[in-house]
Amino acid sequence: MSLKQAIADKKARENTEQRINPEVDAKLTKYISDNPKLYQYYNDLTKEQLIRKLMLGKMQRNDYTQQRDQEIVKWVEQNPDIKAKVEERIKNVPAENRQRAFVRVAKDEAMRQTMRGGQGVGV
Repeated sequence: MSLKQAIADKKARENTEQRINPEVDAKLTKYISDNPKLYQYYNDLTKEQLIRKLMLGKMQRNDYTQQRDQEIVKWVEQNPDIKAKVEERIKNVPAENRQRAFVRVAKDEAMRQTMRGGQGVGV
């Protein structure tokens, strides 16, 4: 068997085997036994309904993150001294990664300002 085939076989096995954290699994089992009606509710849903519920949660988290990122960018734009600090820190970042880096550095700067007791991001 070639190395390439052995690697492909190993990846296929890893993808089919679920990694289960015993502590989390035990906690989940207890939660299920404590909430039989909730368990039955989810058990009665179709696969499509379950997928849509999961995707709804992910969509809402994504919407929240995007909204928060927009608030941070707006705050930076309103504070020229902060914007200068952020721009200085990301000046060597490649153009394709600059927007994401800008938001990450702006969040760091917002946290720093909040910790100093300065004006943080207003929500």
